[in-house]
Amino acid sequence: MLQIPLTDADWDRVQRFFPAISSARGRPRRNDRDILNAILWIQQNKEKWHRLPATFPPQQTCYLRYMTWKKMGVLDQVNDLLVRDTALAI
Repeated sequence: MLQIPLTDADWDRVQRFFPAISSARGRPRRNDRDILNAILWIQQNKEKWHRLPATFPPQQTCYLRYMTWKKMGVLDQVNDLLVRDTALAI
């Protein structure tokens, strides 16, 4: 089973799939790694978004990023790479 939070080695393997977005204005963007850890926690624990522990970024932020990455195909790529060595699927 995949370790959550992601190990540095796992993050290094999937980091390239996440789009580089500069946030010149507005609130600072939440860390992609923290968001991915939250998504993986939801999937691994088979929980609803409202049950996401407070140790993760806000559930709305995580869900919106999940939907964006899902539409872009990012999560499919991450899933393919991480599942090679684990039994977790996004």
